[in-house]
Amino acid sequence: MTAAASPRRPQRPSPVSEPWRANPFHRMRLGDAAPDRIARYGDDPRVGDAARGRDLGRGHWRIAAERIAGEHASPWRVSHPSRHFSARLHSFSWLVDLAAVGPSAHARIADLIDAWVAEFGEWDDLAWDPELTAERVFAWLCWGRPAFELGAPEQRVALLRSLARQARLLMLAQSELSERHLGSIKAGAALILAGGAGLPEAERLAEQGEEMLLEACAKQFFLDGGHLSRAPEATAEALYDLIAAYEALDDPPPIMRDTLPKLANMLRMLRLGDGGLACFHGGSEGSAASIDAALARCQGETRNFSFAQHTGYQRLEAGPLRAVFDVGGAPPLAYSERAHASALAFELSSETERLIVNVGAARELEPAARVAARATNGHSTLALADALSATLEEPRRGKGPARLSGPTLDDVRRSSDESGVTVQGRHDGYRAHFGLLHRRYLFIDHSGANLRGIDELIRPVKLKGQVQKQPIPFTARFHLHPDVRARMVEHQMALLETPGGQRWRLRTDAPGISIEPSIYWGGAAPRESLQIVLSGAADPMGHGLSPPNRIRWALART
Repeated sequence: MTAAASPRRPQRPSPVSEPWRANPFHRMRLGDAAPDRIARYGDDPRVGDAARGRDLGRGHWRIAAERIAGEHASPWRVSHPSRHFSARLHSFSWLVDLAAVGPSAHARIADLIDAWVAEFGEWDDLAWDPELTAERVFAWLCWGRPAFELGAPEQRVALLRSLARQARLLMLAQSELSERHLGSIKAGAALILAGGAGLPEAERLAEQGEEMLLEACAKQFFLDGGHLSRAPEATAEALYDLIAAYEALDDPPPIMRDTLPKLANMLRMLRLGDGGLACFHGGSEGSAASIDAALARCQGETRNFSFAQHTGYQRLEAGPLRAVFDVGGAPPLAYSERAHASALAFELSSETERLIVNVGAARELEPAARVAARATNGHSTLALADALSATLEEPRRGKGPARLSGPTLDDVRRSSDESGVTVQGRHDGYRAHFGLLHRRYLFIDHSGANLRGIDELIRPVKLKGQVQKQPIPFTARFHLHPDVRARMVEHQMALLETPGGQRWRLRTDAPGISIEPSIYWGGAAPRESLQIVLSGAADPMGHGLSPPNRIRWALART
């Protein structure tokens, strides 16, 4: 990866959709009015990572897989590895981690914010992107208190002035932010906090922020509480921001009060045994501590359910075993720019340890890795000829990431008997190119000591057209969490071992089984891992009820 130029680079040409920001005359509309102090700070439910905060305090700057070499007290005047890295720095999303260190980090927080204001406080084409500005205003008003109260007094005027200008930018950019989904929720929350902080035009700031959140609550969530992107982490991020905004309002609207418990209940359904989230559709496992804090502050009825019909997930749970199974299609096209081709993938934990995962895609991961993570082979599911189970459609005019569409999921069923719980689903993602449907069954026994699965490749009876004559190769992948070790112990059997002493045997009747390298992008930083790969070749005319178009596998605790 080539190194990027210094953050103080020439401004990039602005897209046609944002000409007002490209014109210095319009930037004058941001004005000069500023408060004398911050009247009230926000209360973000997120819990920072103190270990990462201590690294930042020592001048070690890392975002996902990228880092600045060496130690730097300030990151603003050194070259960054990429434009994405620069953007994530400007967001100040890392401020919560530095604040988690405690009072010993207060001077560091003040110095970093003051240094940013000195470099970028008036304007910068990248740093003042509306979505980054929303993240920064929110972070400053929740975690930046040392800068406003302990920072250099001679710089406080510039700091307060810059904050007020950034808040006014968010008001002017409302239409642009409305297309950014989670960005509009962050901006709405930031405006409400800015109003509560007593910035100029405080009432107008809060009113516009509330209007943005009302629209988001009405449009961005399924009836069961999942975010329309189908990403568990997106639901969590939205909940954190909505809680901070809701508690900052003197008279919050009923739709916000009704939305919060729906999101909270959905997060409960999507958690694994370690308290983190299953990694689907452009998200990571998140922070278990942040989820706990948000759920504790979220009032309303607690509902436990196992099937999120609208969001498209099934939860199987017995004893210490928990699985989250993706039985939904692609999100609405407008929300699918980070969606993954993950049909019929699942994640599994036992006790507090993750066993089987998808490779994940932490929200701060660099764009190239996020694109790679979207492929079907990055998920614990079956792939036919290493093809995608969905379609990635390039956006018009080549602007933005590809959007995902398909496949159609049907025949989703759940049943329970004296032996355990079974969930099945079927999708048509391979029908157009290979003439086959994929159906998967997952079964968990009531003791939580056994998980069994069946994968079938089925040619529809009524399907017409030319039939491929050659067998079609397929692989069923089980990506393992980086903490899990694996080795082959017998023919068609692998042994999995966890740091906590758990041992699991994976048996299969698939023709091939191997252990191969993988990577995990679902945590705070990328980690090398392993995957168990079952392989075979399907008959293009197969009915799926017997080999070679049916494979069985079983994971049993020893």
